[in-house]
Amino acid sequence: MNRFILFLIAFLLSPCMLLAQGETKQGSTDSAFTKADKNGDGRLGPDEVKNEALFNRMDADSDGFVTQNEAQALAKRRRARENEAAAKEVSNEPVFPANPEGEAAKRKLLSTIPAVTTGDKRPPNIVLLFSDDLGYGDISLYGSKKIPTPNIDALGKQGVRFSNAYVTAASCSPSRAGLMSGRYQQRFGFEFNTAGGAITHRLHRGLDPSVVTMTDVLKQAGYVTGMFGKWHLGTQPQFHPQARGFDEFYGFLAGAHSFFPAKAPQPFHTTIMRDKSPLIESDYLTDAIARETVKFIGANQDKPFFAYVPFNAVHTPIEATKKYQDRFPNELDPTKRDYYAMTSALDDAVGAIVAAIGKHGLSENTLVIFVNDNGGPIYTGVQSNGPLKLGKLFLFEGGIRVPMIVKMSGKFQADTVYDHPTSTLDLFPTICAAAGIKVPSDLNLDGVDLAPFVNGQSTGAPHETLFWSNGPNIAVRQGNWKLVRSYDNTWLFDLDNDIGESRNLANSKPEIVEQLEKAYQTWRSQMSKPAWPSKPNRRKVEVDGLIYEMNI
Repeated sequence: MNRFILFLIAFLLSPCMLLAQGETKQGSTDSAFTKADKNGDGRLGPDEVKNEALFNRMDADSDGFVTQNEAQALAKRRRARENEAAAKEVSNEPVFPANPEGEAAKRKLLSTIPAVTTGDKRPPNIVLLFSDDLGYGDISLYGSKKIPTPNIDALGKQGVRFSNAYVTAASCSPSRAGLMSGRYQQRFGFEFNTAGGAITHRLHRGLDPSVVTMTDVLKQAGYVTGMFGKWHLGTQPQFHPQARGFDEFYGFLAGAHSFFPAKAPQPFHTTIMRDKSPLIESDYLTDAIARETVKFIGANQDKPFFAYVPFNAVHTPIEATKKYQDRFPNELDPTKRDYYAMTSALDDAVGAIVAAIGKHGLSENTLVIFVNDNGGPIYTGVQSNGPLKLGKLFLFEGGIRVPMIVKMSGKFQADTVYDHPTSTLDLFPTICAAAGIKVPSDLNLDGVDLAPFVNGQSTGAPHETLFWSNGPNIAVRQGNWKLVRSYDNTWLFDLDNDIGESRNLANSKPEIVEQLEKAYQTWRSQMSKPAWPSKPNRRKVEVDGLIYEMNI
């Protein structure tokens, strides 16, 4: 994808990108402008903005150039239109207010789960490491030549690397809802991101409080549970991690945060907090998340524990400390250097957590999982999804196929690769099976325990078909076939022979398109309508000569 398309996507999505500590929406637009201004003269010419219609809209004085002020003015007008549109389509009624009846039903269901921690044999500890916006090709084990990731690589060599692992959405928040519930998040209306922190908070958007999480189950079974990092499943009290099964919480509730210390106290839905008490973190945030996880492991080494570690690395803002920047002295592009440094910091954090497990003699009885929340975004211009098409926000492979590693001695054979399609939906039942927990059938999980498939005890693939839904955009993976549709625009790929989705076979294989669309319609009929709309800036992007509408 050429640099202009990258600029266009970044410019159009700038209101959706993270606002760093003290950064304004204007600053986000300025960043896109600066990247496009290749000759550094402080203005954009037609050769730097090759979309004539966009150029003319920005060039308010028709002098043949676009200044930063003109670009900012267009962005301001666009945001005003979007806010007006959002006000018309968004109800001011709380989406998921506190629901005592639903939560009582949840507690009744959970009460049927017996403790697994009272017998002579101690169940395994569980550590779930969840990175954020990492490019599929940005760790050495998955092909990176630029960013050494020795700790993640070592984890992969000690466990199973999944080559066809998928998340349930191409963006942060719905992907986490699928992970934590073990169910397609569309079943309870969680189709899109929850929007900015203030809107999320005011409208009570989040993971339906009546939905059972994997943490609810583990806590009921006797595990000590802790979470360290980014939540992004709601900010009101009924969504707080400690209302969803976690004994301890360190991190933040909204979708993004600066990696550097806050300059002033922040709103509750944005601030770093310990449990429910806001604080200002002095350390680089990736280091702090590792520090808190290591402390939790040490404090609970004598009990079965579950540590959920959803890093906000390597999500924007692209920020790194000198310690990590100095590891890439030959990278002259400062944004790339900082992204590589962030990824190196993430790898160090994984190494520190795995080392803590070993220090306390727990390696043989700890299930460790590393996985990412969605594909790396292309609008930053620094992530690499390797051979995969596009990235975050798209239902092509670059948006939904992710690195995934599972390690546990005696449970998964070391240094192996599993090639059948799998999903983060599978982690809930896989974790519970490893812990010896019989999950109530009434939970109706959409995932499966992966261990029998990986170890050859079950034949065939874990899933016949996997589905994705994102407003007008759908995707279906069935065997080697992958269908993507946006409104009436259809793509069909044979992934066994075309991992990069470069050859659209929709016109030559209409019978396969029809088969996959029928499967999707059957699946969709079992789902709920979206509980809230996507953000109003629904941009249309050309992909292979067809139009794809981005819904966030």
